[in-house]
Amino acid sequence: MRFLIIFCLLSVCFSLTAQSKRVKLKLVQYIPYCGGARPTPEILKASQEEVPYSNKKLIFISSKGKVDTVFTDANGIVNKKLPCGTYKFFEPWKFYKKIPYGIPENNIQMDCLKEEWTKEDLKITVSKKSTLIENNLKYPACPYKFPCLITKHLPR
Repeated sequence: MRFLIIFCLLSVCFSLTAQSKRVKLKLVQYIPYCGGARPTPEILKASQEEVPYSNKKLIFISSKGKVDTVFTDANGIVNKKLPCGTYKFFEPWKFYKKIPYGIPENNIQMDCLKEEWTKEDLKITVSKKSTLIENNLKYPACPYKFPCLITKHLPR
């Protein structure tokens, strides 16, 4: 009888660990040219190069509603063991429902901002066989391109 109980407990433990997978993501961003003067070919080329999303904090929510935090390393890599499922990643300002850094509150359309808070920055699906990344980070964008600005101060 004891053998049967121990066997059942071990099989449950193995089945629970088999449903998790080590996920290694390399997150990159593209830093656009936000100046006012016509950019040189070198500047345009640099704005199309991948830059690691390094040393950043992201908050994610699982499809079951569990909230957790990850940090990228210097190379923009997230290495985390996750159970199979779908995860939505948010930058902290979105998750905590804040105004993006550097934008005055009196220049924000609040209805638009509330909608921005609901848009994930990254969505992944983890299964036993693979990890599917549905979109990559789009930040930082030029400040004047933020969709919720009332007055957009374009570069000169």
